[in-house]
Amino acid sequence: MNQEEDIIGPWSEDKLQLLKKYLGAYSAIMQGQRWCRNGYHYIDAFAGTGRSRARDEERYIDGSPRVALTIEHPFHSYTFIEKTPWRAQRLRELEDEFPRRDIRVREGDCNRIITAEITPSIRYERFNRGLIFLDPFGMGTQWSTIEQIAETRALEIFMNFPVMALNRTVLPNDPNALTEAQVERMNLFWGSTEWRGDIYEEVQTLFGLVEMKIRRTTGRRLGRLFKKRLEEVFPCVTDPLVMTNSKNAPLYCLILAGHKPTGTKIVQEIFQRYERLGR
Repeated sequence: MNQEEDIIGPWSEDKLQLLKKYLGAYSAIMQGQRWCRNGYHYIDAFAGTGRSRARDEERYIDGSPRVALTIEHPFHSYTFIEKTPWRAQRLRELEDEFPRRDIRVREGDCNRIITAEITPSIRYERFNRGLIFLDPFGMGTQWSTIEQIAETRALEIFMNFPVMALNRTVLPNDPNALTEAQVERMNLFWGSTEWRGDIYEEVQTLFGLVEMKIRRTTGRRLGRLFKKRLEEVFPCVTDPLVMTNSKNAPLYCLILAGHKPTGTKIVQEIFQRYERLGR
């Protein structure tokens, strides 16, 4: 086995299929919009390698870059952002594999690249549009970046909200166990300090009032809390779709945030169909 490869579970394959459905619908609509004279563009903020190995068998799955590159109506450009050098190098190989696509690989922190290169160039007044796929391995997205994306009025985000990463790395059951580093990390991700009041509550015990994590802080509840946050900067946000692992533990939520109800309506229908089929 190649030591430098991404390994994913079946829930990630489901996520990629859901992304593919929306990219197909989005591009089919946008390719007919004459006013969009400067094109519609795809940005993958945590692009990976472009191809991953299935966890349960010797099988390879197209990652989000390849999913986007192979849709029926291509985007006018593809920007793949990756922080890890060996993954970025794999992405550069896509330029030879897809010579007719405008592929731009950017190596580094997605927050810096998005705010320095993407949000200044894709804007409502420039008659272009774009879709950003935010699929971090952990909590790599900062709220200030999301604010700048929303401010363009031209970019929407299809986001993986990292429920398990939040619970495992920055949200202990006992808030007294929070370190300064965890609080700062959560503040950057959430964009405020108000998350603490939404996630922790005072509970009466034999020893008096004790602050602890709200018991019903499930994946869906965390997703809905972040949806409310997104609604402060985006006019249209879907309900979160909870993705679980083989033990039914919530891993993350998928959420679309944009500027037009058409996109959220399409994604909401995709999510609902997925839930009806029972995964």
